[in-house]
Amino acid sequence: NLFRLFLFSFLVTSFTPAFSQPLTQGKMEKAQNEAIFFFAGRMIDSYIDESLIPFFAPFDNNYLIGAGYQNFYFEPFENFKIGYEAGVATRFGNGLSFEGWLGAVARYDGFIIAEQWRISPAITFGLSVVNKTIGKGATREALSGEDDRILFYLAPEISIGTPFDSNGESFFRVQHRSGAWGILGGGQLGEAGNNAQTFGYRRFF
Repeated sequence: NLFRLFLFSFLVTSFTPAFSQPLTQGKMEKAQNEAIFFFAGRMIDSYIDESLIPFFAPFDNNYLIGAGYQNFYFEPFENFKIGYEAGVATRFGNGLSFEGWLGAVARYDGFIIAEQWRISPAITFGLSVVNKTIGKGATREALSGEDDRILFYLAPEISIGTPFDSNGESFFRVQHRSGAWGILGGGQLGEAGNNAQTFGYRRFF
């Protein structure tokens, strides 16, 4: 099922890269440099370390739907790309909130499993802006007494596609907003922001 596929992909790319195969020239279609993506998910009532495995997390009653744009303009090594990302999301449940973010993104396309699946880990780092906090983020903001509308943004991701059709893929992604131990928010407590588990689809063009 979908959960087992995502969990297997996460474990393989994180702990057993030796089982992957290099990209096969002549068989594999290389992805384009621009992409749009859409996702939906549920927010977490805990920290990022409890958010990394799909479905294994203490969820709260808040959800989000989002979309974004990516442009990979630099490839310093084969199959390793660097670019930028911009996105927006609507967050709802115990309140309504809107989020926008901008950041740098790095992605590796070099893992091929059984010549059938392309597994691509990626991570985005930047800044996130919301009009107001909700859920765990609102609780932490109230405790610190600081304004947490602007925080750091981090989004680790694992995507699954096929090496023979590089234009589309599905992905699991963690949306993470954080003050980074009090640098941008959280006060003396050093706690700010929230996390969410999301699933989505990306299309390259």
